[in-house]
Amino acid sequence: MKRYHSIGELPLGGPRRVVAIGTFDGVHRGHQAIIGRAVSLAGDRGLRSMVVTFHPSPIKVLRPEVRTSTLTGLALKCALIERLGVDELLIIPFNRSFSRVRADRFVELLTSAPIGADVIVVGEGFRFGHGGSGTVAVMRDVGRSLGLSVEGADLISSDDAKPISSTRIRRLIAQGHVEEARMLLGRPHVLEGIVVHGDHRGRAIGVPTANMTVEPPDAAVPGKGVYAGVAVLAHGREPAAINIGVVPTFVEPTGGPERPTLRIEAHLLDYAGGDLYGQNLRLELHGRVRDERRFDDADALVAQIKQDVVVVRTILAGDAGKHGPEASATPC
Repeated sequence: MKRYHSIGELPLGGPRRVVAIGTFDGVHRGHQAIIGRAVSLAGDRGLRSMVVTFHPSPIKVLRPEVRTSTLTGLALKCALIERLGVDELLIIPFNRSFSRVRADRFVELLTSAPIGADVIVVGEGFRFGHGGSGTVAVMRDVGRSLGLSVEGADLISSDDAKPISSTRIRRLIAQGHVEEARMLLGRPHVLEGIVVHGDHRGRAIGVPTANMTVEPPDAAVPGKGVYAGVAVLAHGREPAAINIGVVPTFVEPTGGPERPTLRIEAHLLDYAGGDLYGQNLRLELHGRVRDERRFDDADALVAQIKQDVVVVRTILAGDAGKHGPEASATPC
């Protein structure tokens, strides 16, 4: 997949295209349907398929006071889109200036060189142009005189008949419901970052952990608890018991308004190698094991962790063949 970071990078004499447009945070099953439709139409018509997305997300520029978490960082979003068979990805830098482009001018921008869209596929709820004045109906009206065909895709629903949306998935993840989020995403939710030094308490009690930072900083982090997951490192994949929380057994409550620092640490169940500091780490979250809680002492905590490991292995064994390596993508 060819990737462009601005419209100016596109060659002027490029081919005509079928274009799917959206923020596509999460690249969930609904997004996959929109992008898949564009790829299918492009194949049928002998055209190139392109996804047009925006970075940063428009809401972060237009409504900075709204704290919206990010489901997929840019690199992972790129990789997930590539897996759908897309020929090209155009990432438009979104800023205040771009947000003032009129709706009709935006449609003209899509149909003229260098983008050259013959067909556009978007979700029915897609809004664009200054003040969000553009709708799918507006795009059809403006595009008609330009020879543009527009398909508005209906929302995809889950088995409970509720629409699949990035907002719904963010809410599920914040509540710790990673299994439900996985069903809507079509893959496990992923956290990415770098392995950093912690307090080294885990090694002292015989349960070493890889502590990680998270990128991007506004990534959608699940609610506090213990999770079953897979750690993806340079050397391969490792089953992991993942704790997200404030380590209450070892950290005393402050009694003040400040909150303890949230930590993300993974105990790699079968890893026997050297230290991992500074390495890139990806955590795939497959299931929730339990809530985080305070124990009387380290021995009680270790006893509980041993029980947690059994649950983690059971969850991952049930996922084998259903949500294995093919369920994820390597960032490009």
